Amino acid sequence: MKVLQITRDYTNNGGIGRYVQDVTSALRDAGHDVAVICAQGPAGPDLGDVHVIPGCDEFEHAEGSRNREAVLERGVTFGPDLVMLHAMDDYALEIELRARHRVARFIHNHAYCPSGIDHAPASAHPCDRTQGASCVGGFLTRRCWFVRNPVTATHFYRRAAAAVANMRTAPLLFTASRYVRERVVRQGVDPRRLVVAPYFAELPPPPISSDATHGKTLLFAGRIVPEKGLHHVLHAMRDIDEDVRLVVNGDGPARADAEALTRQLGLEDRVDFLGWTGRDELRACYEQAAVAVVPSLWPEPFGLVGIEAMAHGVPVIGYESGAIPEWLTDGVTGHVVERGDIAGLAARIGEILSDEPLRARMSCAARRQVAEQYTAPRHLAVLCRAVGSTPW
Repeated sequence: MKVLQITRDYTNNGGIGRYVQDVTSALRDAGHDVAVICAQGPAGPDLGDVHVIPGCDEFEHAEGSRNREAVLERGVTFGPDLVMLHAMDDYALEIELRARHRVARFIHNHAYCPSGIDHAPASAHPCDRTQGASCVGGFLTRRCWFVRNPVTATHFYRRAAAAVANMRTAPLLFTASRYVRERVVRQGVDPRRLVVAPYFAELPPPPISSDATHGKTLLFAGRIVPEKGLHHVLHAMRDIDEDVRLVVNGDGPARADAEALTRQLGLEDRVDFLGWTGRDELRACYEQAAVAVVPSLWPEPFGLVGIEAMAHGVPVIGYESGAIPEWLTDGVTGHVVERGDIAGLAARIGEILSDEPLRARMSCAARRQVAEQYTAPRHLAVLCRAVGSTPW
């Protein structure tokens, strides 16, 4: 099968980019012919069949017509049997692609929500509204949007409306979690066209020994934005043994605030901000971590870093938010903590770090769960079965 992947991100900087890279490699390994069009791609002259078209993913981009022509021309040249869209917000382009090819979309995030977070920051509960006029009230009164500029808010509203309209007419949609599937169905999308295909993670060879070579290192990997909850981990560090270190692999607009909070809490000697790193460096972080933390404050659509950590035998402590409880088994592969409970977060971290037999049991269980549920062959089987059974 010839598959054309169109995505915003084809870099290592975040879960969506890494997923698209990994599924592209998995498809090729399975004998499929895959080409990629992206707005952001890896640097270097030898990209293989990867075409970077800046802005090709954006809703109402100033160069939208030119970008669409470039994408459509590449589609004609490659002649795909299937086009897969990932975090691609040019919904007019999606309609044009459907007129020429079989098109499926993987819904990785809360594209149906104008704010993109699917909850009010002050609330612990996901939004229970269907996208529409009620979202205006969210902007005016509930303040569930991070933006306050009316012009920007109007753009976001139109983008979400276009996303929902396309979801309702799409022949095939994928989500990585049951949680997001339920949220999309709430928007009036036919559930028969929605397929859950959980992400997958590479399972490295088991560690040579199970001794305490991990030391007492915590790992936070991902975007540094308020909804990812890094500031909660920093506050929790005050109640954890002073010999525990935190490694932050990632970057984002809230990094400066996180570094300032680190200094304010007197944690400069215990926290390392690495920024975005390459794949090898990220793997090294997983291998050196004793515990990984996923303290998401927003309804997490999946949380790829969680199963990546588990694949390396690292227990995970995550908030009970969005899809996290779907892959994190409390008391078995780590702990699920009530969203926002910083004291509970600190207590669970301390529990695992102070009990090496417990950490070892959780490590084995984590690897076993990934091997049984989150592998590339299993993921590809779901994708191919859905594509083959869709009445295009």
